[in-house]
Amino acid sequence: MAAGNWRMFGNALEQILKGGIDCDTDTFRMVLVTSGYTPDQSLHDTWSDISANEVAAGGGYSTHGKLLTVTVTRSGLVVTIDCDDQSWTSSTITAKYAVIVRDADANGALAAGDLVVAFVDLDTGGGSVSTTSGTLSITINASGVYQITASGS
Repeated sequence: MAAGNWRMFGNALEQILKGGIDCDTDTFRMVLVTSGYTPDQSLHDTWSDISANEVAAGGGYSTHGKLLTVTVTRSGLVVTIDCDDQSWTSSTITAKYAVIVRDADANGALAAGDLVVAFVDLDTGGGSVSTTSGTLSITINASGVYQITASGS
């Protein structure tokens, strides 16, 4: 699939820098949403901004997606936020975006106020991706979900 680059929501970046999101200890989920969703990095802050467009449960997809393992590493002046690849096997799914959401109470059921972190367009050609009794896989780029680079002197 011709997936695009991960994009961070503005509020998530602010919360990471202020300590409101802890990438090392918080719980995160990857959810799939339909083409009915139009991302807005400036205005979309919480799950309630996206939830109406989540892929319906069934066909190998469960409501609120899959649990993620998120890591933060540093190499020199580059800090990388990364997560594990995800796949839905034996699935019949149509999705446009994958979204990373912080599950604040870590119970597996996203709440309206849970913070949205980042999203990726799964098909930059303008369409959606689909499986029919197949595997929908999301492979995270080798450079991670997001990188922050400090300026050198």
